[in-house]
Amino acid sequence: MYRDGVPLVDLWGGSTDEAGTIPIAQNTLYTLMSTTKGLTSMCIAMLVDRGKLDYEAPVATYWPEFAAAGKGAVTVGELMSHQAGLTGPRDPATVEDFYEHKALAARLAAQEPFFRPGVFGYHSLTFGTLADELVRRTDGRTVSRFFAEEIASKLGIDAFMGLPAEEERRAATMVSAMDPNGLGFDSPNPAALAASAITGSSLWGPDQAKGRGHGIPGAGGTSNARNLARLYAHLVRADQPGVTPLISQATLQQAIRARIAGVNQTHGELGRYAAGFRLDQTRFGSNPDSFGHCGFGGSTAFADPARRLGVSYTPNRMLNPNWYGTDPRLTALLNALFAVEKTKKAALAMSWMPR
Repeated sequence: MYRDGVPLVDLWGGSTDEAGTIPIAQNTLYTLMSTTKGLTSMCIAMLVDRGKLDYEAPVATYWPEFAAAGKGAVTVGELMSHQAGLTGPRDPATVEDFYEHKALAARLAAQEPFFRPGVFGYHSLTFGTLADELVRRTDGRTVSRFFAEEIASKLGIDAFMGLPAEEERRAATMVSAMDPNGLGFDSPNPAALAASAITGSSLWGPDQAKGRGHGIPGAGGTSNARNLARLYAHLVRADQPGVTPLISQATLQQAIRARIAGVNQTHGELGRYAAGFRLDQTRFGSNPDSFGHCGFGGSTAFADPARRLGVSYTPNRMLNPNWYGTDPRLTALLNALFAVEKTKKAALAMSWMPR
């Protein structure tokens, strides 16, 4: 947890391997799964800030082929808030297709959406492909390279979308403690769900190192809680003297305003999204304006603008995903945080009581 560039809480522990023989170190790195989407969303917001993208403009303005099959009116903001109806490819695809990117992006551009654009349905992995194509078409770099050069390098953030081979020694193994019988979803659109779920397990299964190396921008990032908390805290202290913002406050407000809320047509749960950032529904503490993203298995990173906090939790033991609330491990930490805050407020109030 960071505030105004200062670490308030910095805890780590456990083991990097399933056998429990290798201790977690201060600089251990974790597979982020969909927490990566928050990093990708920052890249898109920076391009909006620079005038290369506009959240309210049609995606086809920058990517003409995207207008096919009734998607011509879908805006960048709608695409980023999971309203394009492209939850996955209609034809079979492998994780290798996501790594290669180009052919899959063309398939998605030509594809008929699974539901009417403007309806909310979580784009599990295709979110990254679609956002990456927008970055490539407007900036010329991949989103991975953009993130490395414009965010990680400039701020000294230890985070990657494509982990270099020499850094793999620092990566914790993702260990599944999930009950296969507890992974069902009550989807309003089974076809959209099936298309979204085809490759996710490849990122935390036997080929973890390969997944981290490719770093797909929808779910393949690598970092740790310290660096993610620092990054999110930077976003909400950018108006302070001496701080060079990544994103102007005006553009950040566009990026984090609510764009859709309702039943997720992919997984069936309730969701609330901005332009790529997930908005708080108890996952991010007690402030409804908190924004960030969480990932399959438990990782989370978010900012609380009112408290100027950046908060992150990155586990490598994956529990069953709870689509309606917070990971119980993070819940305990957040409860402890807000108990401290409540105690401090009570003490301050007592100090002002007449004697």
